[in-house]
Amino acid sequence: MKKILVPIDGSSNSVRGLGKAIEFAKSDNSSITLLHIATLPPVHVIGHSKDKVKMSLAKKAQKFLQDAEDRCTNQNISFATRIIYGYDPAYDIEQFIKKYKHDMIVIGAKGKSSLKRLFLGSVSSYLVQTSKIPVTVIK
Repeated sequence: MKKILVPIDGSSNSVRGLGKAIEFAKSDNSSITLLHIATLPPVHVIGHSKDKVKMSLAKKAQKFLQDAEDRCTNQNISFATRIIYGYDPAYDIEQFIKKYKHDMIVIGAKGKSSLKRLFLGSVSSYLVQTSKIPVTVIK
């Protein structure tokens, strides 16, 4: 059994990426890890406790993560869901891959945009360049 990592942020491209990952998982009896990187604002911007910010971010992610879980369940795909709180999604995904072995990444070409990604390139581009495992980018 293979393990497919699917970074998901609620964008239409990440949802399409999940669809492709489900196809791959069905064809070779793989499991899926749904990974959401909840991006924390810089410390000097936070007006609330870090725990409150984390709870707020988790609540915002709840609907699209539940939708993703439902899609996996409806297709009889084994899955796990993880939320990581970080500052740089590309780096955080890269570190997750190093810590938890996966065989493949399926990611949307563009996610929720930010000014940083506009200047530095997208998370998917970063992973294509740095990952030691296959990366499938879905448009």
